[in-house]
Amino acid sequence: MSDRFSKTRPSQQPYKDSSSRFEKGFEKRQFPTPIGDNCSPSCPLFKCTNNSLVMVNKTYRGKVVKEPYCRMTGSKCIGYECRFAGCRINALLPNGKCAKAVEKKVRVVSEEELYREISQVEEYDLEDFM
Repeated sequence: MSDRFSKTRPSQQPYKDSSSRFEKGFEKRQFPTPIGDNCSPSCPLFKCTNNSLVMVNKTYRGKVVKEPYCRMTGSKCIGYECRFAGCRINALLPNGKCAKAVEKKVRVVSEEELYREISQVEEYDLEDFM
């Protein structure tokens, strides 16, 4: 009988440092996964404000594929077209594009090209436009 009552309770166990858990790589950073430029509901940062988004396993040609499913409508999630669609990092633009995907496509202009474009604009006089 003494064995039954001699077990240590979680409150009696020694304190474990939780920082070692994060050093080993348990905490993962999530990145947006748009399809082209458009936001997709399969992105880990996509959020349904109605909490109706569920990832369902479906078979396609013998393979299991995860598909976003809306519990409210009972069909496949329509993504950014839904009024409850959102992004956890506020990267969903009103036209359905992901701001992080558009941000990557911005071209870098060197100083020489910028100077050349400015000099071409300065050559024009106001009289040319009137």
